Amino acid sequence: MRDQIIDHNSDHQTLFSMPHTVRRLMSVMYYFEKPMTLDDMTELLGMSKASMSIAVRELDEMGLVKKVWKKGERKDIYQVEEDNYDSFIKFFCYHWRKSVFPQTTALKKFIDELNEIKEKGDLDEESKELIEKDLNKLHSGLEYLDWLNRLIQSFESHEIFDFIPKVGVDEKILK
Repeated sequence: MRDQIIDHNSDHQTLFSMPHTVRRLMSVMYYFEKPMTLDDMTELLGMSKASMSIAVRELDEMGLVKKVWKKGERKDIYQVEEDNYDSFIKFFCYHWRKSVFPQTTALKKFIDELNEIKEKGDLDEESKELIEKDLNKLHSGLEYLDWLNRLIQSFESHEIFDFIPKVGVDEKILK
């Protein structure tokens, strides 16, 4: 039964854009409830140590696993993030941030370049209007990215739960 639960969880969890191997590893670690070495993971998942190493590195980069210390153990041991809310927050904020920063940098660069062209002053009216329209769209894009950044911060600070509180499982949810 546990294998069926792990399979279902790894196929249907909310972290869809994550490779199947990584999702499966998270599910196995979550349900086995103990820190694991790469050898443990390899044995449980029937995959190569190299595949496990890549999966663990990816999870570690996102903050979804952490190294833990165990007396007498010389190998690296990893423990999965067990809080579903924190897993969601870490995963999505990691990916959102990877997108927001370069996009913000690019839009600011375009704004600077358009302003330089505009300041040269040797443009016809049609070109000036086009530059203004593009600048307005770029500024609108920066406003959106600022909003997205604040949304990310509300998740990371857990302020989001002030607006959408965590609710315990009750009989109504289970039916």
